[in-house]
This record gives sequence, structure tokens and C-alpha cells, in this order.
Amino acid sequence: MKNFPAHVELRIDEKGRINPIEVNPLRFGGFCTTGDLSWYAYGINSYEAFFKSKKPDWEKIFETRKEKKYSIIVLDNNSGFDKSEIESFDYEKLLMDFEKPLDLRKIKLNEYSVFGFLFTETKSGNEKELMEILDSDLKKYIRLKKALTETK
Repeated sequence: MKNFPAHVELRIDEKGRINPIEVNPLRFGGFCTTGDLSWYAYGINSYEAFFKSKKPDWEKIFETRKEKKYSIIVLDNNSGFDKSEIESFDYEKLLMDFEKPLDLRKIKLNEYSVFGFLFTETKSGNEKELMEILDSDLKKYIRLKKALTETK
């Protein structure tokens, strides 16, 4: 590969050996999808802008996005429930709590410690939806396995 910016995380062990941990495209985010927020918020394909040296027309972009906020919401399992206790996550109920969900990326909780990532557009004045999800333990969206709900 040539002319490709990358972010590399390394760990050096006690014997001085260098071990790569992860490699991500520079400035474009990795698993957390931060590179995709530029698309949802500004209509900019970060990769294309970089490789083709495209400069965004910020005045035009901001004109169409006045009074709006764009967010990535990481649906981390902070419920207090172990992933082995969880039957499912109600993504449809989650989406109903937002005025304009843009994209939902569901993640298998048994493989990662998150339920997914949600991209949203929120009008100024409706920040309540953002504050609620930031304060939420997500329990209202979680269905526990049947045997567990019968014993609790």
C-alpha cells in the first residue's frame, strides 16, 4: 500500500518485543465508526475527500444543517447485567426514542461489549433525547433470558 495514512497501536513487552494491537486508517476512525459521522453530519466521504484532496464547501454544508446536531451513540452494556443473562436488545424501541435516527449498527453482545452504534440527527432544542440516552443504563431495551426473569 502506498500513500495511505494509518494509525497503528503497538505494545512493547518486558523483553522489548513490539506487538501490533490494531491498525486503523488515520483520522477515519475504526470500530467506533467516527469516520462515518462526517458522512451523516456533513455529507462528506472522508476517504474520498482525503484521497482526492477535496475541500468541503463549509458555507453550503452549514446552510443545510442549521440548528441540527449529529451524534454517534455507543450502546455500551452498562446495565449491570452480564451478557450471559441477556436474551435480546429491543432496537425498535430504542429507535422510537429518537426524532431522526440515521443509521443503526447492531452488534452481537456475545462477541463485543456493546449492543451497537446509533447515528442520529437532533434539532436544537430537543437535546433531551441525547441527555436521556447518555444517562440511560439501557435496561428498558433489554430482555433477560426467561429463566433469569422467573428467579428475579
